[in-house]
Amino acid sequence: MGLFRSLAIGLLILAIPIALITTNVRFAASEHRVYDYSIRQYDAEARSGIPEAELLRANRELVSYFAADSPGLLRIEVRDNAGQTISLFNARETAHLADVRDLFRAVFTIQIIAVAVVLTLAVLMLVWWPVRALAAAALYGSLLTMGLIGLTGLVVLAGFHSAWDQFHFLAFANDLWRLDPTTDHLIQMFPEPFWRDITLFVGALTLLEAILIAGAGGTYLVATRPKAAPEAAPAPRPSLPRSARPEPRQHTRPSHRHP
Repeated sequence: MGLFRSLAIGLLILAIPIALITTNVRFAASEHRVYDYSIRQYDAEARSGIPEAELLRANRELVSYFAADSPGLLRIEVRDNAGQTISLFNARETAHLADVRDLFRAVFTIQIIAVAVVLTLAVLMLVWWPVRALAAAALYGSLLTMGLIGLTGLVVLAGFHSAWDQFHFLAFANDLWRLDPTTDHLIQMFPEPFWRDITLFVGALTLLEAILIAGAGGTYLVATRPKAAPEAAPAPRPSLPRSARPEPRQHTRPSHRHP
């Protein structure tokens, strides 16, 4: 039972940062307002020559595409500033978006598993062991999350461009993500600074959640810590009855006899 308890606590500590990070990534990937932020903040209309209203509509189609289970390539048609109906993305961009959808679906699957593991272990620990064990695991898992977010923040601030390229090398098996900002609408809509902003946003949101969980776990551990037993006062020595007390020794002066 001791080994199982240690394994459960260790697994919960590892699952907490995975659950928090992937949940926030899923939220950002599924929220059209995140995409709309890039259109407005980085003046995608001027970059692409497509009205902002058309790009915002395309964002909703993007969100639906990433959430869809059916395979297939994305096709979005928009009306540009000249009034012509065009395909928003070319073949290279469309193929890359299919890779992005597959990556998101993998992240969503990991998120479901991680959240299920956290909830299952939390319930088991509440049933079988003291609440302090769950509070300690939550505290350590949150501290691990904060450490990972801090490390990611340092990487982003030190050189996001190189870190972003390295991420693409690891996440994709091709170079379709290399797009031309002068011609490709996808990178015009979502330039690299936008991804830096979203990375920092997800990191800040995860950090806040980890701080709240750590605060709750730490507060519970402090409030329920065992109190030290007070030192026992020395027991009084029993007094003997007067009759049993030893008589004081009387000192008699020696007598001197003269011969």
